[in-house]
Amino acid sequence: MVLAPSRFARHLSILAGWPRRVAALLCLVLALVSALTSHAPAAAGHTASVVVTAKPLRPGTVLRAADLAAARWPEALVPAAAVLRLADALGHTVGAAMTRGEPVTAARLLDTGISAALDPGQVALTISLAGGHQAAILQAGALVDLYAASADTALVDGQPLPAGTASRRLGTNVRVLAVLPTAGDGALGGAGTGLVIAADRGTAARLADRPAGQFLASLVPPS
Repeated sequence: MVLAPSRFARHLSILAGWPRRVAALLCLVLALVSALTSHAPAAAGHTASVVVTAKPLRPGTVLRAADLAAARWPEALVPAAAVLRLADALGHTVGAAMTRGEPVTAARLLDTGISAALDPGQVALTISLAGGHQAAILQAGALVDLYAASADTALVDGQPLPAGTASRRLGTNVRVLAVLPTAGDGALGGAGTGLVIAADRGTAARLADRPAGQFLASLVPPS
C-alpha cells in the first residue's frame, strides 16, 4: 500500500518528535528524583550508646541507677571522654551540676580512688619528705611513722636518725596512699619527693601545723 504524500509527511513529523519527547521525559524524571532526595532526611549513620543523666543532678551526688539512662548518639557527636556503660558511672560522685539528658563524662566525675581507700574518720593529705631517697623504701600501702625534720639538723640518707628525733614523732602507723613523683629532673634524690597519706584528723592537724616543713618517714614492719 502506498501512502498519500500528506499522510507520509504527518508520520514523519510524529517520528521526528520522539527524541525531543524522550529527552523531556528524562529531564522530568531527573528533576523529580532530585527534588525527592533533597528533602529526604540524611542517613543516620553509625551510633553509639552513651550514658546520660535521667534528671538534673547537684554537685556531690553519688550516682545510682535511677540517676542515669542509656541513649543512642551519632558517633560524631559523642564526647571523647564520655562514659559508655552504666556500670562505669554507678557509685561515682558528680563534681558539678548536670542537666537532664547531659552525657556523663570523666571530667564531670570525681576520682574516688583515694577517698575509697580512707577508713571512717580519716582524711587524705600530702607531705614532703626531707630526704628524696626515702621514697626508695616506700610504696602505696606501706605503714610509716612520721617525724618532724629539724631545720638545723643535717640529714644523710642511709644514716641513723639524729638524736632527739623520736621526740618529734607526729604520726604513728600512717598509711601511704601514693608516692608522688619527684620534681625537676625526676631523679630519685631530687627535691619535691612527697607522699599522699591517710591519717586521722588529729595527726593531720599536727602535720598541717608545719606547712613549710619537711618530714622523715620510717617504714613500719608488718605485724
